[in-house]
Amino acid sequence: MRSYLISLFFLFVFFVYLSSCLSYVENEFPDFGNGQKDTLLQLKSVAVYNERPGSGSGPIREFVNGDTIGLYLHEYHRGNPLMYTVRENYGWWLPEPVFLSSEPIRLFAYYPYRSKDHAYLSEKYVNVEHISQTDYMHGQVNGDYVSRDKPYAEIIMKHALALVQFKFIKNDYPHDCSVQRVSIQNANGVTHLKSKGILNLESGEVAIRDDCYDQATITPEDMNFYEPYTGEEEYARILVMPIEPVRNDGDLFFEFEIDGYIYTYPLKAGTHWQSGMKYTYEVDMVPPARTFKSSGAATGINVVLTQTSSY
Repeated sequence: MRSYLISLFFLFVFFVYLSSCLSYVENEFPDFGNGQKDTLLQLKSVAVYNERPGSGSGPIREFVNGDTIGLYLHEYHRGNPLMYTVRENYGWWLPEPVFLSSEPIRLFAYYPYRSKDHAYLSEKYVNVEHISQTDYMHGQVNGDYVSRDKPYAEIIMKHALALVQFKFIKNDYPHDCSVQRVSIQNANGVTHLKSKGILNLESGEVAIRDDCYDQATITPEDMNFYEPYTGEEEYARILVMPIEPVRNDGDLFFEFEIDGYIYTYPLKAGTHWQSGMKYTYEVDMVPPARTFKSSGAATGINVVLTQTSSY
């Protein structure tokens, strides 16, 4: 009899435990009165739009394990609309669940995510700059929104800054062909090139700030053009804030440090670079013994714009 009562007691405890578990599940996935439960958001993929070969200091071609992307879920009220996702084991991990109902929710993304800068964003705006040569990106979910019926998100990321890259042509240039520094600068007294801005995650537009005029610069450790290029990934690449058309010849100029020598090339009026676009320049090295190919190219180089394309 005693063993029977003990068995009944444990059976009662089991049913109480089971009831509490079911109650917990009900609370985690609540019913909105239509007989359907909430569905968890899952990130199926995050891809870079029209990806092209990248380099360590230039644009990103694809994401790798450890990369972190910020997310902003507009109209999401079940939790924090600002969160992040991490690339792990070839998939994307969310540190907290996102419960989707039948109501559509717009999802915006940005890269890189930094907790100290982005954990408490009040609106859908992210600061960007070209001083650090960070490849800032923004994106939206394919199909514009997620919901219970569309829980698998595919995000397409686009570059926010412009990419200016240089293909050096050796010709009979007699030295080591070592590229030590490349920069884009304002002329003295000119503030045309701005170095900071604000990225709108919804529109993808970059609003340029008027108070920062730092140059865009790269200092490669091991770059030369002694041998022919095998691909664009070997070009000198600079990420730069978008600019409106240059007003006057020489307001903006390129500066190259090659084998310890400084070469400058003034940009012509009308030159402009747009967000998310790539601009390729050929830098034709003209030795002093030869006749310069372009009038006024007294520095020993000739720069020719050869290609403009989106990337």
